[in-house]
Amino acid sequence: MPDLPSPAVAVTWAGGTATIAVRQGLDAAVAAQVREQIIAVAGSGPQRVLLDLEALGNRFDAESLALIAVARHLLPPECALDTHSASLAVRRILGLAGQRGPGPG
Repeated sequence: MPDLPSPAVAVTWAGGTATIAVRQGLDAAVAAQVREQIIAVAGSGPQRVLLDLEALGNRFDAESLALIAVARHLLPPECALDTHSASLAVRRILGLAGQRGPGPG
């Protein structure tokens, strides 16, 4: 699958895994781009999706959580959804919510 370039959002594929990386702060326009990429990726039948929110740092908010919910809703049930964040506080919140972080490989 080809990589889909965007200044704010990058999508890369490795095998059956798609990584959707947010490269800057999450405003309404960037969130819309992320949603569009989630839809495109979901239509490609991934085995796993990694939603990389590392660039958000501690600026994790309701919009960030909404993107995770959108991804889970749009992806096939058999597709694993993982998230990545550089912020320890955000990782703890996601863990409490039952959202997995990236696994090996």
